[in-house]
Amino acid sequence: MSGFFDTAPADLVATWVAAVATLAVLGSLVGERRLFSWSQHLLAGLATGFLALIALTDVIGPRLIEPIAADPAGRPELWLGVALAAVTAAAPWLPRPVAALPASLAIGTLAAFALGGAVLGTLLPQLDASIVRHGGSPAATVGGAVAAVITGLVLVGFLHGVPRGRLLTSAARAGRWLLLVGIGGWLGFLLLSRLVLLVDRIGFLLGDWLGVGR
Repeated sequence: MSGFFDTAPADLVATWVAAVATLAVLGSLVGERRLFSWSQHLLAGLATGFLALIALTDVIGPRLIEPIAADPAGRPELWLGVALAAVTAAAPWLPRPVAALPASLAIGTLAAFALGGAVLGTLLPQLDASIVRHGGSPAATVGGAVAAVITGLVLVGFLHGVPRGRLLTSAARAGRWLLLVGIGGWLGFLLLSRLVLLVDRIGFLLGDWLGVGR
């Protein structure tokens, strides 16, 4: 079955929509930028709508609207959050002294939340994973020691504006080179994954849409 001969209407529509979107994206390889830009706008709109729906159904509704509706007088902090969100949303039309404080509070809170998430979700687990633990195999011990050294050197490479001696300068230089090697490996993996996606899309067009080889 293919996009030309499938009998199920839903499968037929889904296959044609996917095929047209794939051709629009692949058209950028031959210089057709207009359809590619339209597909980018479509993707951005769908992602924005999906995120807005998730925010309404999973955050605003159950964590803000429902608690206020259940006990309006017992949750003053939620009313403060509603007021902060309202003032932040109306910031372009309010005087700057009125809008500066809630907007700054919202941006600062978001930045602190992102920084805390980066430290607790990325940095600390990475440091914990690089700790050499007793009772492991020799290979695991050597791998953990190497990971700990690389993690330390990369972290030292981010030190800026600190007085450095010759040893610290050499460590920072080595950390930056290791960071570049890691970024290069990540970009290579990203390129390989994109090539796999390209082959998969070409297989979809030839097999599922045109029915070649089916």
